[in-house]
Amino acid sequence: MNGLHVDRGTVYESDFATLKKYREDYYRITLHRQIRRAGYEAIDGEEEHRSGKKNTAENEGKLEESISRTKSKIFELALCNNWEWFVTLTLNPEYHDRKDLKSYKTKLSTWIKNYNRIHQTNIKYLLIPENHKDGSWHMHGLMMGLPIEHLHEFRADEKLPIKILIEIAHGHKLYSWPAYEKTFGYISISKIINAESVSKYITKYITKDLLGTRIGLNDHLYYCSKGLKRAEIVCQGRLVKDLDEDYSNDYVKLKTLRNFAEAQAYFITEDEGTAQMGAEEAPME
Repeated sequence: MNGLHVDRGTVYESDFATLKKYREDYYRITLHRQIRRAGYEAIDGEEEHRSGKKNTAENEGKLEESISRTKSKIFELALCNNWEWFVTLTLNPEYHDRKDLKSYKTKLSTWIKNYNRIHQTNIKYLLIPENHKDGSWHMHGLMMGLPIEHLHEFRADEKLPIKILIEIAHGHKLYSWPAYEKTFGYISISKIINAESVSKYITKYITKDLLGTRIGLNDHLYYCSKGLKRAEIVCQGRLVKDLDEDYSNDYVKLKTLRNFAEAQAYFITEDEGTAQMGAEEAPME
């Protein structure tokens, strides 16, 4: 703010709610206890590092808030798109430096782009890196547009990890992608059965340990294709009744609903007319 200081009440909006549509049968209300208004930066007391002071409790709070925001973004991308496959990708140390995540991400992105061009496919991805104790990396994530005829179904008579063999014994179909395997290393692929369940599951890979690695790509904790669908903001403003939330932490309360009318009722009553609609009308602007 160019040296000017303003109080917290001016910078922050309290109890501000957003309703997003993820799918026709999935709406989520997020009630922010406090949210910074657009155009304002940090205020007095928010950045102790300017004076050389460290506040462990505040830093821990910022870490938790960052994890919460990242999980929300990943869940949104996961649920709003029609993913087909859950994937686990590894690197063969004979081909690549398993500790060089930046190189891995760049090579994989370029390789998929070329694969799409050569094979006339439209493979898209949402991937989260995970760090082994020895510092090497692998990724978990979601894919779509990868034709099943490009995959190889694992068989019980093949030499496979015990975990894969157990899954096969239980009647589950798992696949490899020979083209990826030849270029990068081992990969395991399974068909997504329940989109909502896998969207929740994949967020578990965002942890304090991952955030603590400062993975070197502008602190990106996930990678995704361009042009993915995102949730649509359909209402913003104050709630007119208490939110019987499904989940809450120090920063937000969350409520999931299955139809728009039920969700909209938290923002308007019959006597109050229509709620403020659309992201462009948000008071945060």
